Amino acid sequence: LLDKPFITEFAGPLDVYHHVPADKMNVFVVSDTDKEQSTYEGLPFHANYTIANAPRVDVLVVPSGGGSLTDDPKNAPVIEWIKAKAATAKYVTSHCEGAFLLGAAGLLDGKRATTFHTDTADLQKRTPSCSVVNGERIVVDGNLITSAGGLASYEAALYVVEKLYGKEQADKIATALVFGDSNVKEAMATR
Repeated sequence: LLDKPFITEFAGPLDVYHHVPADKMNVFVVSDTDKEQSTYEGLPFHANYTIANAPRVDVLVVPSGGGSLTDDPKNAPVIEWIKAKAATAKYVTSHCEGAFLLGAAGLLDGKRATTFHTDTADLQKRTPSCSVVNGERIVVDGNLITSAGGLASYEAALYVVEKLYGKEQADKIATALVFGDSNVKEAMATR
């Protein structure tokens, strides 16, 4: 995780995974620094680990941030760490422009993926061997799950929970997060 992550792509998966019982999933944040950082929106945070001391990663989450299109893909230590952790992870996920970091790590080669809708052409240009899908909220290719970001970050995380722990666990978390179309439709009907 680099400085200035967009809060939804950072906090959405974090929120979903923190609803999994602690005896099943140990959730933590990894960064390239042990200094205080902040989200793009200004919320301060500290990572639990750095790329130098992070434990094994079973679900790798790469959110987008203020530098995802520019500086972050050029951060060689982070890109190498992503590549190394992805090699042993059960699932590799990116949200919004986090796909550009996966692309820089070579993880999109020969895969299908998505990103934020206004960035799909740029991602296709940067990763020509990837089949970049526009207009999809989530794209799954084997153990690679990419999302368009925003609320789709939650959906992608719920997909991973379902794959790891079953539909009942994923539905329980979705309910706890008040996540679903019925809530939106009901709210709109009362206006």
